[in-house]
Amino acid sequence: MNHKLNRFQLAFFRWRRRQSNNRVMPFVLSVVVGLIVGAAAILIKSIIFYIEQYAVHFAPSLLSFMLPLVGFLLVTFLNRNVFSKTAYFNGARNVIQAIEENASFIKLRLVYSKFITTGLTIGFGGSSGVEAAIISSGAAVGSNVGRVLGLGYRLRTLLIGCGVAAGISAVYNAPMGGFIFALETILPEFTPTLLIPLLVAAAAGKILFEFIMGEHLRFGVPLTDFAYEQIPLVVALGVLGMLMSNYLLRTYRYCGIYFSRIKNAYLRALAGGLALGSIIYLLPPMFGEGYVSINALLSGEERSLIMNSPLAALPNTIWLNLLFFFLITMVKPIATGICVNSGGEGGYFAPSIITGGFLGFLFYKIVVFLFPFYELNPATYMFLGMASVFACIMNAPVTAIFLVAEITQSYQLFVPLMLVCAVSYFLKYYTENLSKNVIQPKGQSKALRVDRILLNQLNIRKLVEEGDTPVREDDLLRTVVEILSNSKRNVLQVLNHDNMLMGVITLNDLRKQLGDISHYDTLRARDLMQPAAVVVDIDEPASEVLDKFDETKLWSLPVVQHGKFKGFILKSRLLTQYRKELTRVNRFF
Repeated sequence: MNHKLNRFQLAFFRWRRRQSNNRVMPFVLSVVVGLIVGAAAILIKSIIFYIEQYAVHFAPSLLSFMLPLVGFLLVTFLNRNVFSKTAYFNGARNVIQAIEENASFIKLRLVYSKFITTGLTIGFGGSSGVEAAIISSGAAVGSNVGRVLGLGYRLRTLLIGCGVAAGISAVYNAPMGGFIFALETILPEFTPTLLIPLLVAAAAGKILFEFIMGEHLRFGVPLTDFAYEQIPLVVALGVLGMLMSNYLLRTYRYCGIYFSRIKNAYLRALAGGLALGSIIYLLPPMFGEGYVSINALLSGEERSLIMNSPLAALPNTIWLNLLFFFLITMVKPIATGICVNSGGEGGYFAPSIITGGFLGFLFYKIVVFLFPFYELNPATYMFLGMASVFACIMNAPVTAIFLVAEITQSYQLFVPLMLVCAVSYFLKYYTENLSKNVIQPKGQSKALRVDRILLNQLNIRKLVEEGDTPVREDDLLRTVVEILSNSKRNVLQVLNHDNMLMGVITLNDLRKQLGDISHYDTLRARDLMQPAAVVVDIDEPASEVLDKFDETKLWSLPVVQHGKFKGFILKSRLLTQYRKELTRVNRFF
């Protein structure tokens, strides 16, 4: 956008001109973004911790099932009255959409709004994940640092990736996981120039978070060496992981459909809060994100999960244990679907990890029950279950391998992690492509995303060709014919005296009149012109401009700024510039 530079932008550009190496600037900005997002991660974790502590402490035990309802109502009120302009924004999907369709501009309010709503949701027992908030916030930090400094589309997009990498790195203490997640999910494709800024941002976020908060979400338990005789079990768990991910997605979708029928937002929050509270009363592990339950299982304290449940009154048998772990595995997606679709905030990132952990533990219990001669470590299968389900839910198998290896400190499981993710993700991909009716969600196709982002790197201002002598509304047909005869185009712009575009006249419009000389001094331009079929705004993303060309089947379109005519853009010139961009060695950043 063509704005006058403020003093901060001027100071920044002076500093930038003094740098002999233009790669210093992205490095410095990646550190800045990483530290800001690391501080943001500290804030959101603190919000969740203190709300959860005080909410549980002050709520009588008999009324604890009401806590989600309180959180949902508070979040609904804030989203309707305070954060209404950003309420729709929810994590990676909207970040990708902002990169593709909004020139990598993200609202500043998202830096903090999702902290509050997600903190209230999870703090009061909502069964969702904090990652949607930190992804939104990290992306907003990167985008707005780029906006304030007057950076272009490429560098804004790079800083968005740095913000996301730093956020995941900080919240999960997983710098490689954050780095790979940004590459695999957010940014369009890998290029060597992305390595340093993303790595530095991820490291900066993690270092600041760990320095202040200590190590979080580290499931550090002793692991026995993996025996390759267990590979059939790993393959079987990969199949179950794919089936579980399919169940998760269907559950989320059905919950969304069901709660969308309740039109009143407060009634929707009331229904969802009471439903989730009832589930938490029966199955206490559904309270909050679920990491406490995973740590209890890893510590061998599986009985503690059932202690506060009405099921604890039943005789403690292997069948009751299997039933209980089957229930929490199958109900966790329902609890998350209710939470996210009825009034709460959060993402599916953490719930997929928790559900995968429950699935792995249930799988371990069944195998040991059926084949007692197997000497298995439950932690191994919990970690493999996490990776399997996460890979399918997030469409990020490489991220799943590194993220789980980092947060569990199970680097010796790299081979089985690779195998279980390969099996589950391949089966997901294979079964989806068996159906011809499957519609690829927007933002999921890497090829289409690369295409749109490359287009959006083009500056429409530089592609606009000034129009010929303008035709005024009152000009006679004789004048119009004379102007057209001296023009290289077959279309003319009709402007008023303020240079506002009123319409266009094409050669086809004139053909009928050219043979009748008597009309030359009677017809005026306003009688001949037609409204422009489509108008391009001078700040419009190039990908949307190309869509307009494809929809209208035209080869030139008028370009305006605040209604004033600026020139024409030609489809041939746009495509030529796109081909040049496509053949650059470093197409991104």
